[in-house]
Amino acid sequence: MNYLENGRQVFDKEIKALIDTKNCLDGGFSSFANAICKCKGRVILSGMGKSGHIARKITATMQSLGIKSYLMHPAEALHGDLGMLTEDDIIIALSNSGETDEILNLIPAINKVGTELMCIVGRKDSTLEKNSSMALILPPIEEAYLGSLVPTSSTTAMLALGDALAIAVAKERGFEAKEFSVFHPKGTLGKKMTLKIEGMMIKGEENSTVLSGSTVRDAVLEMCNKPIGGTNIIDSNGRLLGIFTDGDLRRLFRNNHGGAMDFVIDDVMTVEPVCLSPEVLVYDSIAMMREKNLSLFPVVDNDRKLLGTIRLMDVTKSGLMGD
Repeated sequence: MNYLENGRQVFDKEIKALIDTKNCLDGGFSSFANAICKCKGRVILSGMGKSGHIARKITATMQSLGIKSYLMHPAEALHGDLGMLTEDDIIIALSNSGETDEILNLIPAINKVGTELMCIVGRKDSTLEKNSSMALILPPIEEAYLGSLVPTSSTTAMLALGDALAIAVAKERGFEAKEFSVFHPKGTLGKKMTLKIEGMMIKGEENSTVLSGSTVRDAVLEMCNKPIGGTNIIDSNGRLLGIFTDGDLRRLFRNNHGGAMDFVIDDVMTVEPVCLSPEVLVYDSIAMMREKNLSLFPVVDNDRKLLGTIRLMDVTKSGLMGD
């Protein structure tokens, strides 16, 4: 069995394809990227078969980086989707041969609308290149298997070229991580850049609180009904006075074998606990949470009115503490 050697050979051929493609980039790449950057409409990617899959990935990358882009399937375009085109758009057609019928059949309608046609192809002097205002042409590439029957190295090079275009344009536009997070609010980066304490804290009826003057028994009952790891002690105006955690309870019973349940909670609570502001990003609070090594943190406003509680375990589960 030569699985390992065969697998490594694929990497060798695809790496060579990437290096060769990188080395053949010239001013044409800059002109191509500049056209995308200056596009007043949308950047439309189109391709058939494997090139279509690559076009989909490039589209997704551009969308992530704030470049207005969408995928247009050539066959669907011939049955009505061409109506989406405007003269302010750019179409980037992907075809290794440059002779894909479904792509070539779009050219008359594209010209009629006035949309600029650009292309990424694998063969010089192809029909698609001749009908495009700009073309990026891949260098001679050896596919990983069966000659040119199975697109492998060529699609890898085409994908990398698309990534290079998207990132070059994004850098030129000054696109930054904060903007990226807007398009990825549920991803880890999005959470790092946008998720505030108020968005993760336990609040309202789910938050655990007892009034000042309550007994430990009252606090334990509240902690059983709302098991968040402790309870907040507040005054009649809702201002935070202290906290009493599961750990505090265990230590209390360890040191007082009898009568502990009748203690006044104010006498055994942690006074002046570490609090957080609701407007602070969760990610920006992680270093402090680690340093304090506490299981929960009350969330208060400027007047120390209790707004909620955030737990270290919830921050850990969010994936924000992974790096």
